Amino acid sequence: MELRHSFAQVDNKLATAYQVYTMSQEATDERQSPTGLRERNIELRRQKILEAARVLLSRGGLGALSMRKLAEEASLSVNTLYNLWGTREEILKALTLDARDRMEATLPKNASPDDPLDYCRSLVRHTVREMSRQREFFRPMILAWLEGEIAGHPSPVEPMAHGIGILSQVIRTARKRGLLDSALSPEQVAWQIQHGAQFAQVQWALGRIDDAHFEARALYGLNLAFLGLVKEERRPEIQVKLKGLERKLRMPPMSEEGTS
Repeated sequence: MELRHSFAQVDNKLATAYQVYTMSQEATDERQSPTGLRERNIELRRQKILEAARVLLSRGGLGALSMRKLAEEASLSVNTLYNLWGTREEILKALTLDARDRMEATLPKNASPDDPLDYCRSLVRHTVREMSRQREFFRPMILAWLEGEIAGHPSPVEPMAHGIGILSQVIRTARKRGLLDSALSPEQVAWQIQHGAQFAQVQWALGRIDDAHFEARALYGLNLAFLGLVKEERRPEIQVKLKGLERKLRMPPMSEEGTS
């Protein structure tokens, strides 16, 4: 009996190993099939186009992003650009969504929404610092959005919508837990915070403020909004933060070479 039981265990393990191997082999075969290889090749070329668009934006801003120049930079034909992505505006939309996804992928994993104010501070601080770190890409993107707004061609992706959605969800959850209180809707508060941060983004993209002022302005708007949301015992801490940020904002901006 014990011997048969041992053989049965071995048979089960072999069957499981064979099943895992078969699934792995099927996945490999699928990747190596003509259809799988074609799809991978298409995706590689799509990403190549986006990378070329980032290079052109960082070199010369929106004016450098023509379909002809983009085709040259990506070593592809103009027709291929249209086939894989579509128009220039659709490529800009893809760049915007890709930048948002990259930003979210680098958000701090230890940030917890248990304290909604600290959580939102962490999100704003990280976003600003990541944009400052990749200024060669984000500055032209912001200016491209601004140029489109001025010319009456709004961005295909509303730049504030995603941030408003995240902030309003944090505020709504905190209100349900009794941590925040406001007569305004979560969306209204989130819009106010995001609007202030976006104004700071534009000023930064235009070169009128440095990285430190960019962060201070974005955090100032956030703390000011939360001052009217938190319980009385939390307000002194926020007032101290606001005074510290006001001191930073009164300091003269640093030159581009001196920014961190």
